[in-house]
Amino acid sequence: MSFRCGTCGSNIARDVAACPSCGFLFGPSPARGAPEPSEGALTGTGHLVAWALLVLAVPAFLESAFEMYGLTLVRGPQMLFYSIVHSADPFLLTLLFVSWVCFALLTLYSGCIAILRLFSARSCKGSFGRIFTVVFTIALVHTFLLATYDHWSRLV
Repeated sequence: MSFRCGTCGSNIARDVAACPSCGFLFGPSPARGAPEPSEGALTGTGHLVAWALLVLAVPAFLESAFEMYGLTLVRGPQMLFYSIVHSADPFLLTLLFVSWVCFALLTLYSGCIAILRLFSARSCKGSFGRIFTVVFTIALVHTFLLATYDHWSRLV
């Protein structure tokens, strides 16, 4: 025995849980207290990678933010990264370089999360998506201000 899908009109066997043509799910709606659907490939390892990138990117963000926003407001335009490059030991410079790579990767990853959150019906709608959309916004604004530092620092 078969029936027609109410969404696309294709014939469906009785024991099928979802329409093979349009993906419409048959059966009762989930209960109000039921957990949200899984975020797919972004759960588990994807979350771990995102949080690791966030933690590893913090030193690069803080160091550049201190020079760009703190020292610029107090002392005027700066030669960004001059003091850290000329006074730090090679180990600290290596850690800062790794942090900058993680910051770039975090910006790309959180940008993908923000795009998924905006255009996907089910992915990244929880707190993880909201947090990394905010992270993307902050990283994008910081990167834009870093790229245009020469222009806006003269105005301060």
